[in-house]
Amino acid sequence: MSSLQPAAYARFRATSRFGCLDGLRALSVLAVIWAHTGGGMVALRWGQFGHHGVTLFFAISGFLITTLLLREHDRCGTIDLRAFYVRRSLRIFPLYYAVLMLYVVLVFVLERSSPVGREFFSNLKYFATYTSNLFVPLDGRTIFYFSWSLAAEEQFYLLWPPLLKRLGTRTRGLAVAAGIVLTLALSELVLPQFLHADAAVRFQAGLHKVPLAILAGVVAALVLHDERSFSRWWPWLAGSRWHSLFWMAVAAVCLQLDGQLPWSVLHIALALLVAACCMREDHALARALRLAPVAYVGSISYGLYLLHMLSKNVALKIADAGGLALGPGALFLATTAIAIVAAGASFRWYESRFLAMKVRFEPRLAQSTQPA
Repeated sequence: MSSLQPAAYARFRATSRFGCLDGLRALSVLAVIWAHTGGGMVALRWGQFGHHGVTLFFAISGFLITTLLLREHDRCGTIDLRAFYVRRSLRIFPLYYAVLMLYVVLVFVLERSSPVGREFFSNLKYFATYTSNLFVPLDGRTIFYFSWSLAAEEQFYLLWPPLLKRLGTRTRGLAVAAGIVLTLALSELVLPQFLHADAAVRFQAGLHKVPLAILAGVVAALVLHDERSFSRWWPWLAGSRWHSLFWMAVAAVCLQLDGQLPWSVLHIALALLVAACCMREDHALARALRLAPVAYVGSISYGLYLLHMLSKNVALKIADAGGLALGPGALFLATTAIAIVAAGASFRWYESRFLAMKVRFEPRLAQSTQPA
């Protein structure tokens, strides 16, 4: 074992806030905004990968939530599920349901008689219960469809913490999470070979509803929590400052080959990128990811995600009123600017009221690793 690895592990465990995660969140949400404003209208293949911003966010979430839970268990001897769910509710529900109600009002006023308006109200029960990823198909224009990823996140929060608590040890948790990831990855490669074409398509569609990147992030967190496994992976993920850049390049290659590689490869690559960026704070990407504007965008990324489609419509209305035609780049910039103003205002004057309440439900002996 290198003499550097115990010190690196000690620093990792002592880190109360991973400085790169807001920067990665910023990349994630900006990629999604690009996908919904101009990504499909450009000829360059690189311009069409914005939807994988959600994949990156899944990897961040799986890694961070599991790290929080493991550290709480170490310091407190247990995981307080009630406090966990109260904290998650205070972070997620106020803005989500406020935006959903805003959509209800706008759709009722503007589109209640249109097919997409009627479809929205038909799907409202799924949006309200975080089950849209299971029951709302994307068929043309589907209002509020982007909430599918938030539904998948909520299901992860509902299922994984009690399972991790019940498993009791990191080793058992790692075995279960790694087993699920391996099963999903192999099922994509093996099972379609034994299915008819239509059944294979349906199987692939169902499989892709499972956020594998979350599970890959879970596995990464479980591996790095233990000093011995941290030391084994250190040379591969963070042995030098340049490893984060290497894993960013690997993820970029996987994006470029999207559709040619198995679905699981990109998800795992993004989880490894997140792990590499969190194992050491002095990696090559750290300065860029910690730039104040980038970190700010990451800190309000939840609001940006929920408000970006409304912001896009506002940008289009303003352009129409001024007789302007916005190209993909201009629409992306206008949407992003409006969304940043709206999300920033929401965070400062609305969400922060609920976030302040979370302190009452923090584990008494646990250090907060990162606002999740």
